[in-house]
Amino acid sequence: MAQILEGKVIAKELKTKLKEERKEVKTPSLASLKVGNNKEIDVYINSQKRLAKELNVDYQLCEVSEKEGAEGLISTIERLNKDERIKGIIVHRPLPSSYDEQKVFSSIEPKKDIEGMHPYNLGRLMLGGDEFISPTVLSIFEFIQYTGIELYGKNVVIVGASFLVGKPLSLLLVNHFSTVTITHIGTYQKGHLPFYVSNADVVISCVGKPGLIKGEWIKQGAIVIDGGISKAEGKIKGDVEFASAEKKAGFITPVPGGVGMLTTLFLFKNLLKAARQ
Repeated sequence: MAQILEGKVIAKELKTKLKEERKEVKTPSLASLKVGNNKEIDVYINSQKRLAKELNVDYQLCEVSEKEGAEGLISTIERLNKDERIKGIIVHRPLPSSYDEQKVFSSIEPKKDIEGMHPYNLGRLMLGGDEFISPTVLSIFEFIQYTGIELYGKNVVIVGASFLVGKPLSLLLVNHFSTVTITHIGTYQKGHLPFYVSNADVVISCVGKPGLIKGEWIKQGAIVIDGGISKAEGKIKGDVEFASAEKKAGFITPVPGGVGMLTTLFLFKNLLKAARQ
């Protein structure tokens, strides 16, 4: 049976380190932008508010009306860019379908882009830099490091090719000399996903499709990091069939209680980094 990588255990250690880092900077301000009335976003926002209070961080929630359009959102971002008190800016997704997300993220000052979505920060990651990397990517990487595995030369399969997680994660892992394969909808529709997963030393899924990864596909002793989250039958589910995968994996993350527990911590870790810079 796999060793379960409990998010709360790793989160406790990270929070202790974060509190020590917090002592090194003056009170930083975080601007959190929400467009419209998406209730699902509120869960993440409330998590941010709680941690901000615990770390004595000035947290500013900016609610932007959907009627203002992308230009209204960008105007707000540009105002926050100029505000020297604001050290970090986060724009919550999903944005309305009519918005050009790349244009929105590109309007954030790179040194305040604590989600690592600006083309400059993504480009720096391509070149081996680590100015600001997506908190979700950092969370997944933290779980891998926690296992103690030597990534050098290991076969890593990422399921999901989004610019938010899959692509930047692949760059981070390549920078640590693992052999990375990115799979996506084309891999799945052509029926090749089982082949790639079954040959992986590390499987990372970040799709949001419950039960996508079958336990029987998992290589004996593999590390399985489930970064997917969705609702099915009234319950929160991951991408991996946990019960069957647990029997073959060496390490596995649960959903809930896994990757999501670290994301807010790494967001604030990036904020403190921005404040120091």
